[in-house]
Amino acid sequence: MPHSYRRRLLTAAVVAIAFGVGVDSFARTIDFNLGWRFKRGDHPEAKQLAFDDYSWEEVNTPHDWAIAGPFDANEKSGYAGKLPWRGVAWYRKWIAVDRREEGSQVYLDFDGVMASPKVYVNGQLAGEWDYGYTPFRIDITPYVKFGRANVVAVRVDTTGHGTRWYPGAGIYRKAFLTVSPPVHLVKNGTAIVTSDVSAEKATVTIDNEIENHLESDEPIDLEVTIYAPDWQEVAKRRLSEVAKAGATIEVSTTLELPQPQLWDLDSPTLYQAKTSLLVAGKEVERRDVRFGVRTIELTPNDGLLLNGQRVALKGVNLHHDLGPLGGAFNRRAAERQLEFMQEMGANAIRTAHNPPAAELLDLCDERGVLVWDELFDKWNETADKRPDEPFEPYYARHAAALVRRDRNHPSVFVWSIGNEIVEAPHDPHGLTKERVAFAREAIRAHDATRPVGLGCHIPHSTETGVLDALDFTGWNYQARYERARNRYPDKPIIYSETASALSTRGAYRLPIAGAKCDFPDAPVVNAYEFSSAAWADIPEVEFERLRRDDYLLGEFIWTGFDYLGEPTPFEHDARSSYFGVVDLVGLPKDRYYLYRSLWRPHTPTVHIAPHWNWNGHEGQNVPVIVYTNGDSAELFLNGKSLGVRRKGERPSTPKDLAAGATLEVGGAKLTEAATSSSTSLVSASASESSTWSMVQIGAASHVRSIALDFPRESKLYGYRIEAANDDGDWREVASHVATHEPAWGGVNEAIHHVDVQASKLRVVFGACLDNVEPKVSSIRVYADKYESPYYLPTYDYRLRWNEVAYEPGELRAVAYQEGEPIGEAVVRTAGAPAKLVLTADRSTLTADGQDLAFVTLEAVDERGTPCPLADALVEVEVTGVGKLAAAAGGDPTSMRSFQDSKVALFNGKAVAIIRADQGLGGEVTVEATAAGLPSQSITLQTRRQSP
Repeated sequence: MPHSYRRRLLTAAVVAIAFGVGVDSFARTIDFNLGWRFKRGDHPEAKQLAFDDYSWEEVNTPHDWAIAGPFDANEKSGYAGKLPWRGVAWYRKWIAVDRREEGSQVYLDFDGVMASPKVYVNGQLAGEWDYGYTPFRIDITPYVKFGRANVVAVRVDTTGHGTRWYPGAGIYRKAFLTVSPPVHLVKNGTAIVTSDVSAEKATVTIDNEIENHLESDEPIDLEVTIYAPDWQEVAKRRLSEVAKAGATIEVSTTLELPQPQLWDLDSPTLYQAKTSLLVAGKEVERRDVRFGVRTIELTPNDGLLLNGQRVALKGVNLHHDLGPLGGAFNRRAAERQLEFMQEMGANAIRTAHNPPAAELLDLCDERGVLVWDELFDKWNETADKRPDEPFEPYYARHAAALVRRDRNHPSVFVWSIGNEIVEAPHDPHGLTKERVAFAREAIRAHDATRPVGLGCHIPHSTETGVLDALDFTGWNYQARYERARNRYPDKPIIYSETASALSTRGAYRLPIAGAKCDFPDAPVVNAYEFSSAAWADIPEVEFERLRRDDYLLGEFIWTGFDYLGEPTPFEHDARSSYFGVVDLVGLPKDRYYLYRSLWRPHTPTVHIAPHWNWNGHEGQNVPVIVYTNGDSAELFLNGKSLGVRRKGERPSTPKDLAAGATLEVGGAKLTEAATSSSTSLVSASASESSTWSMVQIGAASHVRSIALDFPRESKLYGYRIEAANDDGDWREVASHVATHEPAWGGVNEAIHHVDVQASKLRVVFGACLDNVEPKVSSIRVYADKYESPYYLPTYDYRLRWNEVAYEPGELRAVAYQEGEPIGEAVVRTAGAPAKLVLTADRSTLTADGQDLAFVTLEAVDERGTPCPLADALVEVEVTGVGKLAAAAGGDPTSMRSFQDSKVALFNGKAVAIIRADQGLGGEVTVEATAAGLPSQSITLQTRRQSP
């Protein structure tokens, strides 16, 4: 017998002793997450009991096998984070069930496995599952050898999984082993509904399903007790029933709750319902389920009513990955995300676009956060559905898994059947009236108390009747909900995805681009926060829509955090997104303070952008923005006032010097024409031309801005702009190379800021793409700086000083509300980095092997001023009772492994994530060193987990 096999048997025996002591047919659930053996690759023999896994890696679950990398920089789509998530892998774990348990039912419960898991026990296939995001249970009773060692082997296969973002890979959520008596409560078979809620009382109906695996009818008693938050008993009832042989019965209990404390956003009160199952007078199982008492109503005109009061949804979309930790769920990491979002003012999340981990809903219950609970993205391969599989049984199976698990969470206020699903026949797996009606009923079969809707994106869907069966509709981007308002005036509408704004934290670039999807600094998106995806808008444009269309229940911005994958607009060069208001490691972008200033109007917010380190720009213009909840602010540079700005004061549009001028056109297509300029416009896939368009503006004038309007997206045109005076001496003042980036859409207007004297200007075309005709619709010329009218709403929500001559020193902003100061912020020019500063989000951790501390690493100068451009490579060493779980700087283009002990500061900062060891507790020391800087350290405490 191999040594490793003997060792496994010994381990199993130890588990059996601990597992079997005092066992007397009482149901219990055991954590099944420690001590798995893992190996990538397909190893069919690993399901066998005698297989030698001694050389395999030992891991704990939740576990994401792909997050360690390496990144594949040559993978050009970027949609899934450039990480090696596709493949097959195996997990093995030994268990022993005490001989005295024979006759019990034994189950394995998984909250999520990515993807297509097959679960073997002692070499036999015990069960499998077909969607990576829903929970499932495997009955392993027929395969377990009682009183002996058993092996559980799980084969995970992600090769068939479809995704539009990084999905993770492996047993990435928690697993549990449950041993139940033959008559027991059904997993997720408890449903709690509150009704007739008033200040005096509330009616609580608790339905419990009981399963009888015996061949005889069994008399049972069910005792249900409700406890208040302080664990005082407030209601109790006992019922007697007969559990039919080989069947499942449902027992309904109704209780009256006196003077209920309501679950609300500010006071998320939770009650506990304890159900005791007695067979032949003996208690065999006890289940505690938390619930909240609240009323929620979605209305078509008066918004969302929570406990009778209107609540505007200030929501964020969140993908399931946890940044550098990957897909492996961690309660503390998820809690930290919620902390950031609530501090910003968010009161809701959308689980885009899949069921979340169960623990995330626990956190939302506890913190008072509403949840849009979503089942699928599309109804195709992203749902793990095979093309040949019938829709109805697949949907019903996973709807049941989602709803039965989540229906008792007071935070969940709506169910979503999917996101951006195209109608059939355009997508054979897409929407039809029959499928939508079936999907709604599949959910309502398990919970009829919550509305059922869909995240829509095609306005035409309102005209086909395909949305008729839904209780509400969600709409993604650009006021596409307007048709739904006309077609379904009695259906509530939620703005389910808004903004899709883009930025790279701390990466400010000059000049500021003139259009929302101009990205001249690839692969950086300017941190000045004027950019968005082509299909979407900057936040202020969405604010205006929400203010105008007050029938909307609120918004869910895309997204709360940057996430792995979908790195629009730089799919080729980056591995994580630019969408978040917080970056991948949990460092807020400037946009965070824009939302905070609006969503928390009574909490002081004063934030200045950009940094004030602009060496080489002395005397040049560096625009400054102040984000504040105040109505005005005054800006000072080195003590000198730069004036007061007030929200709502929009600048006037400067005069067009070319207004009324005739647009002259000349030139002809020449294959060599594009090479005559000092700036080559040649593209192998482009048509080449020397066509030009010209306007004369009269007497020579000072020109600061030129705006071009094209028939198609401006990105497709290659050209140079030339200026001349009456002497006819043409000189190039601006240029553009034709490109397909960003890949999705674009705007027709192009704005170029110049500084030139001219009496005439012309656009000379070079290589253009997609067979566009080389011409402009108009040329507009301005003596003052011109800004697209698209950006006018920004003056209502942020305060802008567009002309600030840079000089090193101190920027100070003082914010006011109705003339009274409410706060101030200061930004200073930093010198050379002199040391590192380490700041932990928590000083004490639980020694459970899962708890985390997030330590921010920041470079400062000798005066302690943050160095916003520092990029030092920092070595992180962790000693004591903890380990380095991950480290990163938030750079979407970095290909350094998150588990490397070296991390580069990105725009002055990085974050190291420290995981506490499991055990008795003690000290954890985190030391950071970088070339040329003294090492710095911070010490954390860990404490033993409470029983």
